[in-house]
Amino acid sequence: MKSAFVTGGSGFLGLNLIVQLLKKNWKVTALHLPGEDSPYLSRLKVDKVAGDILDYKSLVGAIPRKSDVVFHLAGDTSMWPRQAARQYAVNVTGTANACNAAIEKGADRLVFTSSISAYGYHPGGIIDERTPSNAPSCRMNYNRTKYLAEQEIIKAIDKGLDAVILNPCNIVGPYDPGNWSQLIKNVYHDRLPGVPPGTGTFAHVRDIAAAHIAAAEKGRLGENYILGGVRASFGEVIQEIMKITGRSLYLKKISKTALKAAMYASTFTSLFTGREPMLTYPKYMRMVGTLSCDCTKAITELGFSTGTLREMLTDCYRWLEQEGLL
Repeated sequence: MKSAFVTGGSGFLGLNLIVQLLKKNWKVTALHLPGEDSPYLSRLKVDKVAGDILDYKSLVGAIPRKSDVVFHLAGDTSMWPRQAARQYAVNVTGTANACNAAIEKGADRLVFTSSISAYGYHPGGIIDERTPSNAPSCRMNYNRTKYLAEQEIIKAIDKGLDAVILNPCNIVGPYDPGNWSQLIKNVYHDRLPGVPPGTGTFAHVRDIAAAHIAAAEKGRLGENYILGGVRASFGEVIQEIMKITGRSLYLKKISKTALKAAMYASTFTSLFTGREPMLTYPKYMRMVGTLSCDCTKAITELGFSTGTLREMLTDCYRWLEQEGLL
């Protein structure tokens, strides 16, 4: 029986990965923060271990010796610049700790969940694994920290760690309480002010999880694999959600100028409230940007494929219904 240690096991992607590992009869140990409420993780037959990737001693103590694979999924996806220091600690220092702990405990391989954001911001271009990253200078801390986290993986490989890096795009599907599911909720409750002009690339979480297992089994040492999917405008995504939910809304397009004004207004307001702005600069860039990528390498080497936009949104919607989260 193969063994896996999963950081971020109580998160969206982590839960989907664990479900698939269990179906393949892997023995799974999942890390969760001390005192963290993880109801979905509690439903799964895994060994739950409390620890923190920022506490190296607790991390080393949590990882079983000679694990076949450490799946390092834990990360901070905040889009609020005020959280930059915490995000750096989790994404960069936490990744370095995961690598060093994996080496110390003799893990055979580490699969790191990075992000397409590690390549930076390339409006109008198609990103593949050869695309030079501009993340350190693109003014988005999440992008920068995921890029720097990949540098920690490279350093660890030089120390002898066998590691593979995955770069997913936008992930959609069940166990998502607040990412793209929030858009579904807004359409369902008619709380959407309009349609932003951006375009994204979307993949079913089921297929991203399957790619992690494929990377563990046949990914090449030190290689990046971009996990793309379906390219669609936000307008097309919203239209699909309306079909799935049975809602018929009249939504006007929101211009870049209007979104920028909203960003400045919400940022100004947050100076007085101390709360995260409704629209930060990184969120604005996502709403108006175009994300296109080429995942030929993952298709060829990992057997990666993904479902339709309708399928992934439907599965997310049905899960929200099932859990009473609508």
